[in-house]
Amino acid sequence: MRARSFLSILFLLPTTLIAQQPEAAEFAMRWDIAEGGPQSAQEVLKALKLKAKDPDNYEIRYFDFTPPRDAPDGFTAILRQRKTKKKHELTFKYRGAGELPAVDCPISSKPDEEKEEVDISVLGEGKTKRSSSYSCTVESKDGPVEPPQKLKAQALECANQMTRYKAGDLKIEEWHLPGGETFIEVSHNGSDTQKDLKSFQEIVAKLVKKGAKPSDRSKTELGSNCP
Repeated sequence: MRARSFLSILFLLPTTLIAQQPEAAEFAMRWDIAEGGPQSAQEVLKALKLKAKDPDNYEIRYFDFTPPRDAPDGFTAILRQRKTKKKHELTFKYRGAGELPAVDCPISSKPDEEKEEVDISVLGEGKTKRSSSYSCTVESKDGPVEPPQKLKAQALECANQMTRYKAGDLKIEEWHLPGGETFIEVSHNGSDTQKDLKSFQEIVAKLVKKGAKPSDRSKTELGSNCP
């Protein structure tokens, strides 16, 4: 039997093996309610004509720590604890510009969750701020997950209170910061495509019309700024 040529085999391969799939992405918009816009997560739901299930309440605390020795250049290392009535989480994250190289999770060899995605903050008027990110999370129902000693982590004294609503695939978070500020973030997970970006920009446009002024400050920057 005559062997098939490489080209003929290539045409028989599933297209998913040939075409590069778009990266996972999280689209987000956040604003300080002191500058205008909907003043609560409930007002956001009303403005977007959405209904949500009962919210989840979180306490979130960030750490000062020593980044791993193999931390990639140009990427910020972030460490945070988060707790609800049901569980505790410890999350490590790298975020920065450019392509993120392969990295290991420094808080566990077997994390409960790992994610690689593009973080896209939508700033209105067609402007966006993009970052590549990797995160890993360890969960516990028995108490706080402590960071490994090698990170020499010290929890910041201040904590953030956050309430999260979910309406379909949309998340609405109301953050109460230690300094007295209240920020709201609306976010949506999707793919790094123009179609998904345009879909989220339509949501942003509705909120901007209601007076919200998009901020380029990240939740990490906001939540780790103890007074």
